[in-house]
Amino acid sequence: MIEALSELARQVREGTLQLLHVPDPAWLTWAPPGTSNHILWHAGHALWVQDALCVQPLAGRSELPSGWTEMFGQNSRPFAATTDWPEESRLRGLLETQLNCILDLLIEHGDTIVINADEPLPGSGWPLLAGMLHAWHDEARHQGEMYLLHKLCRAATRQ
Repeated sequence: MIEALSELARQVREGTLQLLHVPDPAWLTWAPPGTSNHILWHAGHALWVQDALCVQPLAGRSELPSGWTEMFGQNSRPFAATTDWPEESRLRGLLETQLNCILDLLIEHGDTIVINADEPLPGSGWPLLAGMLHAWHDEARHQGEMYLLHKLCRAATRQ
């Protein structure tokens, strides 16, 4: 089971990392009118959700830089109110580091994950395994938003 979870974590994160490759850096923080977020925010949110539902329950602490929950979390401030977005390279590095951390935690806590799969976690109420699966599902869904923003940027540059 841990091997399957590790492979799921790898595949989902690789998709997010691929979508951070853009032809023009301006695409990372561009959002069309009427949308809520941009490519960089969606990738940062993936980092946040994995921290909240995978890293924190297993490591007992957050690995996010200060202020990143406010920028990328579930109740984050509107993206238009933020002007100090992190560099793509910093976010990419954190996403890669976090994946390695999650893979290590899966190996270290494999028995706990299987034995306590249905045990609600203090604070979140999520059972451990359900929370982890939700985090990967959430990240995969945000990849769809990132992909659509890629398409919109491509279309806007053709005009």
